[in-house]
Amino acid sequence: MCRALPSTRTASPVNPNDTQALRFYNNAVGGVELIKVNADDSSERIPNTTFEIRRINDELVDTITTGEDGRAFLPLEDGSFYALETEANSNFILDSTPHYFEIEGGETVTLRVTNQEKSGILIHKVDTSGEGIYGVKFLLYDQHKNPNGEFVSDDEGWVYITADDLPDGANTSGRFYLRELGVPDGYIIDTEYKTVYVRPGHTAEIEWVNEAITGQIQIYKYAAEYNEVTGTAPGTPLAGAVYEISNARTGKVVDYITTDARGVAASKPLPLTRYKIVEVTAPAYWQLDPTIHDITLEYAGQIIKVSAYDKPSSLGVTITKRGNAEVLAGNQMRYDFTVANTSNVPLDSFFWHDRIPTDASTATVLTTGTYSARLNYRILYKTNYQASYQVLASNLLTSNNYSFALNAIPKQAGEVVTDIYFDFGKVPVGFQSVAGPTLTVNVSGTAVNGYQLVNRADAGGKYQGTWQTAQSSWVTIIRKYTTTPALPKTGY
Repeated sequence: MCRALPSTRTASPVNPNDTQALRFYNNAVGGVELIKVNADDSSERIPNTTFEIRRINDELVDTITTGEDGRAFLPLEDGSFYALETEANSNFILDSTPHYFEIEGGETVTLRVTNQEKSGILIHKVDTSGEGIYGVKFLLYDQHKNPNGEFVSDDEGWVYITADDLPDGANTSGRFYLRELGVPDGYIIDTEYKTVYVRPGHTAEIEWVNEAITGQIQIYKYAAEYNEVTGTAPGTPLAGAVYEISNARTGKVVDYITTDARGVAASKPLPLTRYKIVEVTAPAYWQLDPTIHDITLEYAGQIIKVSAYDKPSSLGVTITKRGNAEVLAGNQMRYDFTVANTSNVPLDSFFWHDRIPTDASTATVLTTGTYSARLNYRILYKTNYQASYQVLASNLLTSNNYSFALNAIPKQAGEVVTDIYFDFGKVPVGFQSVAGPTLTVNVSGTAVNGYQLVNRADAGGKYQGTWQTAQSSWVTIIRKYTTTPALPKTGY
């Protein structure tokens, strides 16, 4: 740790027409600079290497990590210290040697520390398109072609044979051979031996290409029903449907295809294996088809044709608002809301919104209600002094019913809440309020008898960029009763 030195103040009187020169002195702050380099190539800096800096009595001072330039710096006061590497870069061997140093007179000490690169063999098994191939089995032989171990490529086609897998560990050197023992369905095995040379502190890299045996998947997209919006008849080919094709075992996406004006989408040549195909974007004014097509390409040149159908989308949102038909001036009243997505598709950016009639009422308490699907949402608000929305609460759960005192929000004199906005994001089909939200207001005591208090609310969401909204309003009559003075008795 580095401590700031106390400052010293010196008073120096200055006389009229007098000029004085002032000099200020700072005590130097020293430190340690660590530079991490490759033991076999001193010009190569090594990032992501972590050190503990400790005092000579083993007291931990701080932990530092080298940046992209292989450098790390820590300011230190004078004393005796040592640096101990605790985490090496993943491509290098940990150096566990303590490196001792002294800080004297505010000097900076530079330590140049080396790491030995790991020995190993890195294989990338790919097809002719550059895609990694899962499940290729390899046998490693030493220079005398004695088997040394079996290895299998991962989902991305990588095989890393580490120093631990080599006969002499990190010190292994010499010639080795690799041979394919097996490939997954859809690829032609390469029976040739590959020669690879291993040196201590180096990783030998090989890109190994296999030719794929391929087939093709074709999608034919049609209208399932008559679409009242577009006037499209059942059985009409649909353009613009986007499908995702993924490897069924690895889950890796291998292609995206889009139907043309004929309703046809064709994949690129795909290696023989099992695939899952699902629609990810429906044509405009059509529902997304949730069907997952499970397809297996089994022989060279095979073309599998899949017929798929979309139903028309229908958009609908409802909101209702209810309150008192009449209310006495100066009293409280409550509004009750219901809201729902009545579409047959999910809606994005779903909201409901209330405009509080501040001409004759002041919002006091908001309850959120609960909703049919478990989501996180937030509530925003505006005031008569704030034109933009402010966050009232976020990360709320639709399964919980919250209560907020709106009159407790910090505000200026004369400032009142004018708008409440519920922001749900994407909601599913059938999303609706279960326990309806409520809003309590104080009605102005100065309102005239018969004044109409009008409250407007709206809700909405969008599908494929098209908004669907709904509105609701409620009118409450404010009553203000006056006492009729008694007339004097006349005796008649």
